[in-house]
Amino acid sequence: MADQDTELIEAREKLRAVEGELAAAKAALDAVKGGGDAQQIAEAKLGVAKAELGVAEAKWQAATDEGQRDRLGRLVDTAQKVVDAATMAYQNALQAAAPPHGERQVDAMEDLVSSTRKIEARLEAIEQRLELVAPVDPWELLSTNSTQTQKEKLRQQLTATYAGQHAPIQCIVSGTFDNPEGPEQQRVVAAHLWPKSRAQEFQAWKSGHTDTICKGIDDTGNGLFMLKGIEEAYDAKRVCFLCDPFKCEICFKVLDPSLRGADDNGNRPFPAGCTTSYFELDSTTVKPPSIESNKRPSFQILSFHAKLSVQSALHRGWITQEQSDELQSTIKVSSPPKKE
Repeated sequence: MADQDTELIEAREKLRAVEGELAAAKAALDAVKGGGDAQQIAEAKLGVAKAELGVAEAKWQAATDEGQRDRLGRLVDTAQKVVDAATMAYQNALQAAAPPHGERQVDAMEDLVSSTRKIEARLEAIEQRLELVAPVDPWELLSTNSTQTQKEKLRQQLTATYAGQHAPIQCIVSGTFDNPEGPEQQRVVAAHLWPKSRAQEFQAWKSGHTDTICKGIDDTGNGLFMLKGIEEAYDAKRVCFLCDPFKCEICFKVLDPSLRGADDNGNRPFPAGCTTSYFELDSTTVKPPSIESNKRPSFQILSFHAKLSVQSALHRGWITQEQSDELQSTIKVSSPPKKE
């Protein structure tokens, strides 16, 4: 199990690295498009093709869902063919630039123009397909969701929508009121449901879903007021929310047994600043602050997080396969359909 965890972390770190390489390759291509010669453009397109192949391979290695792995496997094959075509185009560019100049060069140039146009179209198609693949896990390797400064915009949005300018702020789970004078760890914070630091991945995820509640990373639909300790447990996938869109309710679920359990003296863990233990909070059902469609958290984001959290809990040995199946069936029911 530890070896699998290490391999998964390494695969996801590699994904972050190759995504950076792809961004650099695209920048290099943009730099030569305006004034570069045919050879430079062909070389830059080959660089983008290789980088997109690297991203597809890294996503395939990091994916845990079998259906997603199958789709990415086919995309890897397609990306490899584009690399082969881009390599040939680059060779044509070298041939076209080499002396002697004559009919052979004209033929090579015609081949180059034709192939580079096809490659550009295929690169755009691969890029679109890569963006439509759901992010592996935006909560994986998450050291911190966002700072207090980064949360300020969301806090203002949530306050205006749910509490009012001067109304007291309270945790959605425990009902604990915020104490502005208290220690930071005991504060009620504006928690991003989808991590703010993964905003780019959020846009990719949204492109394949019909979620109309949340338009941006700092929208009301991507936030809830939570005690800081509960937010940290949520980000670590130790807890999640199960949504019932028909009753417009969310159920707080504690997955990590170390949060639910008790020590040798019978003491149970409490979120900092709260008088109710995680054990008592487990399976608490709450109504969102508002049931209006534009004034409630995104059930799709919460359900996506819950799905990954349950998978992680099973992998870590926190729950049984039977418990996982039961929870996943609940999550499946509560998740609206994807775009076709």
